[in-house]
Parts: sequence; C-alpha cells; structure tokens
Amino acid sequence: MYFPYLYARRAERNALIDVVHSLGSPQKVRPIVEPYSAASDLTGLMNTFAAAKKDMLLVVNPSRGRLVNAAEQAAWSTAMSAYVADPALVTPVFHLFARTTPADVTKFLTAFAGRELALVILEAGLSAAHLAPLLVGQNIRVFVGPNVAVTDYQTALSGVHVVALAPRFTALRNADFPAESAFSLDPKSYGTAGFGDFTILDPRPPRASGGAGAGAVAVHMTYQHSATNELRVQHFLSDDQVQGTPPDGVKLLQAVKHLDDQQAATPGRFLPSPGFMALHQYRVDGHITNLEQSKRQQISHHLHTVAHSL
Repeated sequence: MYFPYLYARRAERNALIDVVHSLGSPQKVRPIVEPYSAASDLTGLMNTFAAAKKDMLLVVNPSRGRLVNAAEQAAWSTAMSAYVADPALVTPVFHLFARTTPADVTKFLTAFAGRELALVILEAGLSAAHLAPLLVGQNIRVFVGPNVAVTDYQTALSGVHVVALAPRFTALRNADFPAESAFSLDPKSYGTAGFGDFTILDPRPPRASGGAGAGAVAVHMTYQHSATNELRVQHFLSDDQVQGTPPDGVKLLQAVKHLDDQQAATPGRFLPSPGFMALHQYRVDGHITNLEQSKRQQISHHLHTVAHSL
C-alpha cells in the first residue's frame, strides 16, 4: 500500500481526479489529503472518488491555509460532514500539533468509534508513550513526518502500523537536481504497513502565492527499474535557467523535449499514464501551459506508476 501525502491545492486535486481509475483494484494507492481551503474546493474530488468507489484518508481537523480560524474550520466541517460520514469514501485523519492533548485525541477516537482511522504527526508534541494507551484496540495507522523520530512511535505503539512520511526529494532548487535519483525500494518490499511520502517536493505547507517566475523548470518523472524493481525519478531540466525569461511555459516545453528524447531512447521506461501523455501532447502541439498544469501531470504520472508497481 502506498500513502502519498497531498495538500489539497488545485493541482493535487486534479491529479487525483485524473488517476482515480489507476489506483488499483483492490485499491493500492490511498492518498492522505490535507485541506487548505474551503470545502467547496473538494467537492469535485470527493464526488469523483465516490463514483469510482475509491477511498482517501482525509484530515478532518484542518487548521492551516485559509482554515486558520474557528469559524472557517466549523464551516468546513459542516460542509464536509456527509462525505466524512461515509466510511467507504473517507478514512478520518487527525493531525496532531505541538498543542494537541490526550483529550483531543480521545475526542477524535470517540467521534469516529468503530471506524478505520489515522493520525498524522509532523511536529514534536504528544509523546509516543502518552499516545500508546489511547490507541489500544483501535483500527488505526500513524503517519510520522521527517521532523519526528519515527522509531520512537514504532517502538511504543505495539501492534499499530507506523508509517514514515519520508521526503524523497533532497534538492531545494530545480537547477540542483541530478539527472536521476532513487525514490524508494521495491514498493512491494514494505509489507502490510505500506510506505508514504510527500508528493510535493518540499514537506512545508504550500505558499499562499507564487513567485516571480521560475529559473530552471524541471519535470520529475517516476519509473520502475526493470532489474531491481526500485522506483527511480529522472529530472528533466529546461535549457534556459534564468529567472523570468523566457516564460515558464516555454521552459516547460524544453524540459518535456528532453523527456520525450529519453522515452525514445529507452522505449517503455515511462508508463503511458494520463500525466505522461498530457505532457507529451503539450510538446507535440507546442502548447504553452503553466507550472501548475505541469505539477498536476507529474503527480498523476507518479501515482499511476506506483500503483502499477504494486
């Protein structure tokens, strides 16, 4: 099982919609979605997953982005209540923060008693020792981010699947990416606990607005190594790498040209996912698009590829 952590921005939502029928049957990719905006933004995604009979893990106590105050959070919870109530569609996730208390966790467990549940811990706070007695007898997974000692939770939470949300991209600028990098071991090697990560390049919360244009534009494409079955990512960079010129859409076509050249040199390396085919068609048509659409296609290709590898 693969658990990608996605912030519910438009590119991520659309990527999930694009690949809803590629997540495996039985489902092998179960996204963890953390909302950052109004519930209405999630309607299309939720309806698509419901129609396809797929499920997701949804953070039910969002508190960041546009959901920072109590009134916004209450409105979100009310608007999402029917979706959250459906166990075939949503596995409720409680996001623990430094301020979270045992009583907060108990309230969450009580509210969703009898259901499959999950916790997300991305920052230090409630210790594994304090959490352990609360989870006895629960059908629950615990996802632990890179700033928390995952081994502490794996040791203390006996019988609970504890999954590390590992950041698998180490470069901070597109220009710094090597031609290729390892992503994970053979996905089937992780056993029943599964594995997880952040599908965006940086696990920090998304910015409220963009910058002044990219320097280097990169296309990150996942494939499975034919000999080792490990997942690897090739990073295709634009030829132009000066911020603001030429436009980002032109740079994106340059990067996709390198991707197409690689696919021609090694046929079948990249699966013909909806994301791959969309990027390829951008170049064929000379279609000037934007970085949001590129991110959408890269994420959808990644999810399609991981599901296929499982």
